[in-house]
Amino acid sequence: MGTAKGKAEALALEKDALKWPDQRAEILMEAARAWADAGESARALEIYDGLAASADEEDAQFARTARIELLAELGRPEEAEAELARLSAAGPLPGPATLAAEWLESQGRPAEALTWFNMACREVLALDEDALADVDVFSGFELVGRARVRAALGLPPDTADLAVSRNRARLNDRTDAPDADGRVLGSFFVGSDVAAAFAAGLVSGKAKDSPGSYFREVELGWRASAREAGVSKLTILPLRVDDLLSFAAATGRDPAEEATRREHLYEAAWTGTPLLTWPPGRNEPCWCGSGHKYKKCCGV
Repeated sequence: MGTAKGKAEALALEKDALKWPDQRAEILMEAARAWADAGESARALEIYDGLAASADEEDAQFARTARIELLAELGRPEEAEAELARLSAAGPLPGPATLAAEWLESQGRPAEALTWFNMACREVLALDEDALADVDVFSGFELVGRARVRAALGLPPDTADLAVSRNRARLNDRTDAPDADGRVLGSFFVGSDVAAAFAAGLVSGKAKDSPGSYFREVELGWRASAREAGVSKLTILPLRVDDLLSFAAATGRDPAEEATRREHLYEAAWTGTPLLTWPPGRNEPCWCGSGHKYKKCCGV
């Protein structure tokens, strides 16, 4: 993005963090990334430092992992390694440990990545074989990553690796389980329309009227839907409030009813409206439109 536009976005995000204190850490993480993308790395590092010192344990550790990556991008490897050591000494939680592992993997350091994946998986690895077989591959990214780097290192599959393979094969075999249109569909309101969707009473659930809260609830809902349907992918429609209201008016339906939204979704799919596939790859842009990698956004 252009520097001026990037700075404006970063400033807007910092203001949003004040409006929604329950999402403060998440929004400030986005602001820091926006500052970095706009060439203001010092401000980004300042935000990460502040979160590392003041946020709750998990968010503080996520800030440290983001700081590690930024320092590496800036050509400051010694500082990045020192930050990695501090995170290790703190006893990393699964989410931050997974991000650190994936970063190490991307740097061509699979043996170190495995150490971090093992830290991320310590609770899962304590499960018995039957329980491992039921691990959800959508929420068990750390276990999948562990299996991946073990394979890259030429290690023979262990019980956890075999469980991942069986789990993924079972889901992939059922990916094409048909619904009325031969696929499992979902939809979400785009970020710029979230506030309007709440104001119009088009959103149900516990999410507050901030995009961050809304997208998190949508992500969790899709994970549950995928598990229930026994599929590994969903086809999703980015939805605009005006489009849904127009469809409801044209068909004489209540726009707040789930059936209306479902019919609108089917019509969009039938008429060739561009759709997305969920979940995206871990290193691909997040479906929510934030511009961040899925693994650092809704895929956390």
